[in-house]
Amino acid sequence: MSISLYDVSVPVFIRSLTNLARLLRKADYQASLKGYPAALLLQSRLYPDMYELSRQVIRAAEIATDGVKTLAGVAITRYDEPVITMEQHITRVNYAISYLISLPPRQLTEDLDKTYLIPPRNEEHYSALGYILFYLLPNFHFHITTAYNILRHNGVDIGKQDYLGTTKPEDNDWPDLGAFI
Repeated sequence: MSISLYDVSVPVFIRSLTNLARLLRKADYQASLKGYPAALLLQSRLYPDMYELSRQVIRAAEIATDGVKTLAGVAITRYDEPVITMEQHITRVNYAISYLISLPPRQLTEDLDKTYLIPPRNEEHYSALGYILFYLLPNFHFHITTAYNILRHNGVDIGKQDYLGTTKPEDNDWPDLGAFI
C-alpha cells in the first residue's frame, strides 16, 4: 500500500477544520445562551504575545489552503471577505474545507523531488513530504489546538472529543457543517 501527499495532508486538514467549525458553532451558541457577545471570544488570547482566537482560526484555514496550493503549484489567492463575526469565521473555515474537498488528489502527486523553503526565514529546504510533515501539519495543528484552548480557557463547554471529532466520513461524504450547533 502506498500513501500519497494528498493522503497525509488534505483529509487531515478537512477533518480538523470540520471540527474547528463545530467548535466555533458551539462557542457561538453557548455565548448567546450565557448572554455575552461571541466577539469577546474572538478577541481572547492565552497570553499577550499570542494571536487572539480570530487570528488562530484564520491562520489554520490559511495554512491548510495555502500549503496545499503551494504543493499543487496553484497561485495563492487571498480570501477577500470580511472575517469579523463568529459566523464569518465559520464561513471562512467552511470556505477552506470546500476548497480542499474540491482538490483532485492527482494535483498533489506531481514533482515529488521539488524542494520547499520553510518560512519565515526560508533557510530550511524540504521535499514535498518533509514540507507537509515538518511544517504544514505541525503549524496547522498548533493553531487548531490554540483555538481549542482559548475556547476552553474562556469557559466554552467543549472537551477532547469535540477537538478530535467523529470518525472520518467515507469518501468525501462530509457533513453539512451548517447543521451543527
